[in-house]
Amino acid sequence: MDAKLAHVFVNFSKRSINIVDDEGYDKTVNWKWDEEGSEGFSETVNEIENILDPDMITYCFAVK
Repeated sequence: MDAKLAHVFVNFSKRSINIVDDEGYDKTVNWKWDEEGSEGFSETVNEIENILDPDMITYCFAVK
C-alpha cells in the first residue's frame, strides 16, 4: 500500500518545507539562503498552492 500526502508545512523563517504522509513519516526540504534559493523556494511554494487543497498547507513564521 502506498502512503498518501497528508500535510505540508511551509516555514518561511527557515526557508523549508516539511512534507508529511498519512503514515506519519515526514521529509524536510531546505533551500539555500541566496538568490537562487529564494527563487526556488518561492516557485515551489507557488506550485504547492496551485496543486493542493489549502487545508493541507500550514504556513509557519518565526515567533519570539
